[in-house]
Amino acid sequence: MRGMIGLARSLEGRTVAVLLVAVLVVHAGALMLYRRSAAAAADEAFASEIARQLVLAREAVLRRPPGDRATEARALSSNHFEIGWDPSAPSSGAPTSTPALRHLRDRLLALEPTLGPELSLILEAPDEPLHRQDLRGSFPLPDGSLLTFRSAHAPSLVDAAPWASLATAMAILVGAAAVALMHWIAGPLRGLTHATGLIGHGTVVRVPEIGPDETREIGRALNAMQERIHRLVGERTQALAAVSHDLRTPIARLRLRIDRVEDEGERRAMASDLDEMQSMIDATLSYLRGDTDPEVQQVTNVASLLMSIADASTDAGRDVEYRGPGRALATVRPVGIRRALENLVDNGVRYGARVRIGLEMEEAALVVRVDDDGPGIPPADITRVFEPFTRLEGSRNRNTGGTGLGLTIAKRAIEAEDGVLSLDNRPEGGLRAEVRLPRAGSRS
Repeated sequence: MRGMIGLARSLEGRTVAVLLVAVLVVHAGALMLYRRSAAAAADEAFASEIARQLVLAREAVLRRPPGDRATEARALSSNHFEIGWDPSAPSSGAPTSTPALRHLRDRLLALEPTLGPELSLILEAPDEPLHRQDLRGSFPLPDGSLLTFRSAHAPSLVDAAPWASLATAMAILVGAAAVALMHWIAGPLRGLTHATGLIGHGTVVRVPEIGPDETREIGRALNAMQERIHRLVGERTQALAAVSHDLRTPIARLRLRIDRVEDEGERRAMASDLDEMQSMIDATLSYLRGDTDPEVQQVTNVASLLMSIADASTDAGRDVEYRGPGRALATVRPVGIRRALENLVDNGVRYGARVRIGLEMEEAALVVRVDDDGPGIPPADITRVFEPFTRLEGSRNRNTGGTGLGLTIAKRAIEAEDGVLSLDNRPEGGLRAEVRLPRAGSRS
């Protein structure tokens, strides 16, 4: 069902739908036009034949004396068209009001006005149940006698079944060919979509330059754009990494010189500033390394990672507790996801006295919740805190030791696993960070 919905929303699915609807409309219109034209031609031929035979019969009968007219009428009859003569029978009156009969009568009079306005036509039940209705009619002769006729009723009953079957088969073939052709045309678009989905995850992804001219041009443009972006990002990363790395040396020298400061308070303040600088450098290098992280995915026990993080925090004197199952598997990059979860826990510990880690297993996802009892985040700033080097005012400021990269690194690492990271203020106070990761084997 999901695949059908996706196909209906795709360019290929919608184009195929339009083609099929167009084929069906054209096919139905062609059938209707053919039926109308064939029926009209059959009606015209039938009326012309009836009028011709009636005129011939009238002239032949009138040339005979009254005693021989009945015999002459029978001689003019055939298996499909019977002629009769009645010397005394009155006309059958006005024709039947059936629209088809009125149209046929008008056409007969238009072809042969001499048949007279008293021409009468009726449809008569067939002698045999399997036969069609017969057309019976009559019109008066100049001497007051009546000429009658009876014919198989064939107008507007053209058998279009063979032609309709052929046309339907052709429509089906054309529709199938259109679907196959559209699938072939959309192939490069599907490849283009798949390739573009891989762009932005570190290495340059070569987009195939195949298909029509439009998709070839898009592929060339994307490849050129990737090369420019990758070159710019590489230069930026190298510059920042070099600066961050070079800062370690003066920091190390400053640490040695701190010991010469006699004032204990000043020495602790300087050491704190150096620790903050070191933390910022480490976070920046970690953030930059994420662009080219070579780690591969593997099935990992996320519950074990969370228990390890909680135990390490407890050993460091922090109030961190894990509540959840002992085994929960997901296909992730273990180092990257551990770093992300550690950042969330450190973030909670930094702004709250205690942190509670919870893990729940849903049908297709693992749900990790990191709750703290800190002041929370203003709702208007929840989206902004994920931006690099963003630190909020109030309790979440520089004095807490934050670098503004912890949540950014966590979000990027989690999204690299097709996961989702969200923040929300808890009703009872504090912040909740919720991570949803696909379970092992649940990726589409």
